[in-house]
Amino acid sequence: MEFVLSLLVLFLYAKVFGEIVHHFGFSSLIGEVAVGIIVGPAILNWVQPGPQIEGVAMLGLLVMMLVAGMNSRFDLLSKVKFKALTISIPAAVLSLYLAFLVPYAMGLPLITSLFIGVALSNTSIDVMARVTKGHRLESVLVGASLIDDVMAVYMIGILSILGLGRTLDISGFLLATVGIIIFFIVVIWASKELIIKRNLMRVLWTKEERSIPLAFIISLMLALAVVAHQVGLHMIIGAYMAGLFISRLRERPVVTLQSRIRLNKMLDDVGTSLESVLTPIFFAYVGLQLAPTWGNINIVLFFTLLLVAFGGKFVGGGLGAALAGYKKERAAIGVAMCSRGALELALLSFGFQAGVVSSSVFSSMVLLVMMMAFIPPILFKLIAEKIR
Repeated sequence: MEFVLSLLVLFLYAKVFGEIVHHFGFSSLIGEVAVGIIVGPAILNWVQPGPQIEGVAMLGLLVMMLVAGMNSRFDLLSKVKFKALTISIPAAVLSLYLAFLVPYAMGLPLITSLFIGVALSNTSIDVMARVTKGHRLESVLVGASLIDDVMAVYMIGILSILGLGRTLDISGFLLATVGIIIFFIVVIWASKELIIKRNLMRVLWTKEERSIPLAFIISLMLALAVVAHQVGLHMIIGAYMAGLFISRLRERPVVTLQSRIRLNKMLDDVGTSLESVLTPIFFAYVGLQLAPTWGNINIVLFFTLLLVAFGGKFVGGGLGAALAGYKKERAAIGVAMCSRGALELALLSFGFQAGVVSSSVFSSMVLLVMMMAFIPPILFKLIAEKIR
């Protein structure tokens, strides 16, 4: 009963505050993480981050990665791939370099600095999509965020070796890289055969029992998560690959534009239904894990990384925008690329649970990610209105 009551408190408050934040145009994760902080050991101490809640939260994390894969619109990326690459790569590389170098120079361990660097090198595609919706820069910025997501998932696969306590030497690095590439190729090939050629999902969706497609998606997510774990990668890599598998449904040729719209809406509805139930528990659980005393937060590290998180993406994204031909829009693009969110929290949570990210660093980084999900949308709207 204590577990059920704790779950009720987390889910109810996370959904309510998440929807309130979302109503005002920001990522719902801000409200959901804040609920975990407030009701957890950090402030009110109503709910403890026990193993049962952790289990539900990890299922929510897998669902979050599944939906991230389902939202990977490679069909749209093909139209802006050169410009998206030109914007994404300088922003990601500069952010990774600075976010790794600064904490390492401040005396943090190598592996901790790597986790921070990778976490801050990414741009949140869910925050980006919400910020740029309806703007003429939407397609290229969402494309750049998608490239960031793919690079971040790859780096998570590499870092999962360190998180599992193994040494990352050249052979281990190459082995992990080969494993991820093979995993990706197998998923792409299988999805092409089953989704595009044989139209498996259409067969499932024509059944009278509407739960069959959903059951297939969840089963695929769990199966590929197990496969990823067995080959030495983190389970979230498998969940992301399952999402990529399902996303290939968007690439099937359709007869009419109305059919395409209906297909995209169907996939969006499935992703929203899956994500809205379990993902808030994961974000609230992230808040539960924050240190019980705010004195554990490294203030110097927090503000230094805040500058790095903005500076790396703003300068790198602005440089890439200028190279891609967006000279007047480089400030808006640079600000938009500063958006952080769900994937960063997933990586930090993994590092914290593996013991390679301390409670002090974890608390500082969670608050940092929340700010980076809140501030860039405001700045982008202020700047973008002048260039619309």
